[in-house]
Amino acid sequence: MKVNKIFKTAALVLCSSVLFSGCIKEVLPKAGSITQEQLADSDVGLEYMMKAIPAYMAASTAMSYDHSDFGYHSIGVWMDHHALIAFPCTRPDRGGNPYYCRFQATNYGFDMSMNGGYTHYLWYNYYPLIKKANEVIGAAGDQEDMREYRGISKTFRALFYLDLARYYDALPAKAPELPTYEGDLTKVQGLTVPIVTEATDEKAAKNNPRATREELFTFILSDLADAEACLKPYEDGEVKATVYGSTPTYPELAAVYGLYARAYLWLGGFEDVTYENVPTGEAAYRLAAEYARKAINTANAPIMSENEWTNITTGFNTVVPAWMWATTLSSDTVLNNLFAFVAHMAPEATYGYAPLACQGVPSSMYDRLRSTDFRKKLIVGPNTSYDEFKSYTSMSRDEWEELAYRAPYTNFKFRPFQGERVDYMTANAVSLPVMRIEEMYLIEAEATAHYDDATARMLIGTFMVNRDPNYFILPTQNVIDEIIFQKSVEFWGEGIVLFDMKRLNMGVNTLEQNYQSGMLFKTDGRLPWWNMPIPSSESSVNTAIKGFEGPDPSYGVESEDAI
Repeated sequence: MKVNKIFKTAALVLCSSVLFSGCIKEVLPKAGSITQEQLADSDVGLEYMMKAIPAYMAASTAMSYDHSDFGYHSIGVWMDHHALIAFPCTRPDRGGNPYYCRFQATNYGFDMSMNGGYTHYLWYNYYPLIKKANEVIGAAGDQEDMREYRGISKTFRALFYLDLARYYDALPAKAPELPTYEGDLTKVQGLTVPIVTEATDEKAAKNNPRATREELFTFILSDLADAEACLKPYEDGEVKATVYGSTPTYPELAAVYGLYARAYLWLGGFEDVTYENVPTGEAAYRLAAEYARKAINTANAPIMSENEWTNITTGFNTVVPAWMWATTLSSDTVLNNLFAFVAHMAPEATYGYAPLACQGVPSSMYDRLRSTDFRKKLIVGPNTSYDEFKSYTSMSRDEWEELAYRAPYTNFKFRPFQGERVDYMTANAVSLPVMRIEEMYLIEAEATAHYDDATARMLIGTFMVNRDPNYFILPTQNVIDEIIFQKSVEFWGEGIVLFDMKRLNMGVNTLEQNYQSGMLFKTDGRLPWWNMPIPSSESSVNTAIKGFEGPDPSYGVESEDAI
């Protein structure tokens, strides 16, 4: 079996004159023009095909969409901007330029029409990934000696479809600035995305409607059931593994259970809907808690320690036991200085956007965290001194104080690899988590809260003493609100909490805080741009989608400073 080479060539992307007053220089890779090989010609077959999936996840893939295109984890950053828990903290009144942040569109709620750039970017990240998983699944078939490959690839496919299910599931939302939005949304409510499998041919793909929520979750749960059956013998040591457990970039059985937990958590949000094939409401929440606990027990890993969080050379760039699943870059797969997570999210990376945009947290999040919570130590408080912060940064005093003045509330959670600040080939070669054990503890707590408040309070308290030894939750506090808040802190920059906020119909309040002009909202429910429309390029070739793309949510809520 031959696998063709896939080449990726670096391309210069012009800075938009609308967004930027100045441009950062994009540095071409060292040693001149370079091609990034995700696969090589080989007769080894399935193993090389499967390696292409995590390689593609960590690559710049979607038509070089701006400098924010660095694969799967760039979508996570976009999601946190959607949720308004991440945004540029640099202050224009102090000489900062927030437009160095390449993810602002979803903070403001624009560029999400059927013809929008982000709409296409999202779609053309996920479906090529699904195609790569389908290729392995199709090649492995039902062969007994290929069960590892089928199980791992079906886990990948379930991850991708579960993300799409939650992103495109059109849930009720108010858009005061778009009089027809709510009515137009009803046409696609209960619909998700087209299902493309290893058996879908070109003719079927051109007339492939949006699957209903029940259809897609039936499909996802079927993939997970098969993945569990395939991988359990390798996990238990009953069968000698070839690739299972060989790298954190391949999901193991614990990750299968983690995806079950995520899927059932989403289905728990539909307590007034009954399906024949999938559970909803309390029954789903109970299963979410059950599978989260299965993931915890199967992974048998400690949660991240304070040192693992705050280490200035390895913090959130190196795989640790708590990471159940990860992507990994090496220096020879780094494309250039700007198409990289670190360039956007690590303030110490001198060659990128991060020290200029200064991605950070809401002041309300900072104020709500107790001083004894070690995660707060990585956030530049408005009154934090360099002497207090110097243990958590490799910046000099002058450098840090300039940033602290210009951009309070910047988050130093993510570090360049090995603490390297100048050589981007080394600094950008990081590992990043796809799933962490901490998420399972918080899923278990929240899912339990929907039917057993007292136990949920015990669960969140037990987890949080590992972050804040003085943690407590007041009897008057809403436990679900508290769990989602802690989840937003724990997974800041990882793209986890948006789906919780969407499922729970949570509102946002960005008033009287440190948000930029144009992103000042106060809503009593989900923002309309948490529902993504399908791009026009898909409906132009898939006739079953035409007219069912979903309404444009852009600018559906006006920023308070524009009123």
